[in-house]
Amino acid sequence: MAKPSKRFPLLVYRALARRWLGPALWMIPAGVLLWWVASRFNGLATRYAPLALVISGVGALIALYALLARRAGVRCFSDHFTIYTPLYPVAFAYRRIQTTRPTEFDTIFPQQKEKGARRRLYQGLWHKTALVVDLKGYPLPLWWLKLWLSPYLFSPQKTGLVLLVEEWMALSRQLDEGRSTLARR
Repeated sequence: MAKPSKRFPLLVYRALARRWLGPALWMIPAGVLLWWVASRFNGLATRYAPLALVISGVGALIALYALLARRAGVRCFSDHFTIYTPLYPVAFAYRRIQTTRPTEFDTIFPQQKEKGARRRLYQGLWHKTALVVDLKGYPLPLWWLKLWLSPYLFSPQKTGLVLLVEEWMALSRQLDEGRSTLARR
């Protein structure tokens, strides 16, 4: 197996994790508290005990997803790069890359066109620089990728990826090195 490079955290997932983790962690004790209160009253126990378990379970699932989202990132290998999302990693061969270019995130996804909740969720990201990777094609069907990956990872104009990372220049350099190494083989 090829030696991996540094992991570049995906800021879109980091923002999501930051926003969801706190409320999800509060849902777990809230569900337990509701179950405890319902169990003290005989008539309420049968009606609200399942709801309490659902609230705690949903809170636990959201918290787990938020913790996994904090680990989402991009990592370059000698012959491909992999996008690690909370639930599904996807590998892209360097030969699929046509070009890489930096672009402001707000240019790709205009903030004015977003709904209020998404605008607030990604508040600190709109004016950051994203690395756009134009691709010849996706390694899997687009509908399958859109099922597992954030919509902010796909370029709306062309076939490609929008990688919003802090160190976009280092990622761009590693992608170019991988492409040039592959071209020399």
